[in-house]
Amino acid sequence: MGVHFLTPTAGLIALAGLVPLALVLVGERRNRRARATLGLAAPRRAARLELPVAIAVLGLMLGLAAAQPVLRSDRTRMTRTDAQALVALDISRSMLAARSVDGPTRLDRAKALARRIRTGIADTPTGIATFTDRALPLLLPSSDSEAFAATVDKAVGIEQPPPRSTGVTISTFDAIAPIPVSGFFRAGLKHRVLIVITDAESEAFDAGMVREDFASSPRVGVVLVRVGRPGEQVYGLGGRPEPAYVPPPESGRALASFLRATRGRVFGEQQAGGAVRAVQALLGTGPRRRLGTVSGRTDLAPYLVLAAVLPLGLVLRRRNL
Repeated sequence: MGVHFLTPTAGLIALAGLVPLALVLVGERRNRRARATLGLAAPRRAARLELPVAIAVLGLMLGLAAAQPVLRSDRTRMTRTDAQALVALDISRSMLAARSVDGPTRLDRAKALARRIRTGIADTPTGIATFTDRALPLLLPSSDSEAFAATVDKAVGIEQPPPRSTGVTISTFDAIAPIPVSGFFRAGLKHRVLIVITDAESEAFDAGMVREDFASSPRVGVVLVRVGRPGEQVYGLGGRPEPAYVPPPESGRALASFLRATRGRVFGEQQAGGAVRAVQALLGTGPRRRLGTVSGRTDLAPYLVLAAVLPLGLVLRRRNL
């Protein structure tokens, strides 16, 4: 950790403060002579020094700010070697539902949840997949958190790719069944966790197939985060609710069946902290290796400009002297 200056020569602007400082000192000498001639008592030393010190500090602060000081810190970047996580995002059309035309959609909120969960397991290689009636890997588990964020922001979209089915309800938990056995995770890992972010508007599915695939060893832990609030609508052209969007009546039963088949845990979208802790618990602890260092930077110039307000206030208060 250390302080570095991005534009050190710009700090010479502090020398401009010497001009008003010199004028103040010349004025103080003139005042001292006048007081001696008139036999007046000299003001307290603190009062005499207040203005020149304020001007000097103001110039110093602004000069340092102009030099753009930054506080740099380096931290070691570590990654788990025995664990991987995968975030599966539901991209069916129902994920367009929102409280209002301009409100954040379920998919918007799901993306934010994915980024938050990734931050909570920073040392674990994490990938991204999407699903409707089939699952598609977009990023296999990676230690690169920036690649994860870029994939979530730029590659995840409603029905991209389009589903095979043309029905109104096209998301199904059947799509998730192959994930533990289809190469989404590296073979031989001790800890594997699947985070499913969905509105859970799925109809009946083959729970036996899901149970069989998730029984593979080592077992894939499952944490499901359900997004969606009562009264949300899918808005079409003209900002009107789409009449074809009707949540499937059996979706609650389907969710409960999926959780039993995978031995998973479910959290609401307002329980993101609990979901992160559940994922961390499933991942546990294990060996890590060093990837390198990550540099952090804090700009100090704004704080110096803010600190300059105090001496500037003193200068303005004494402006008539």
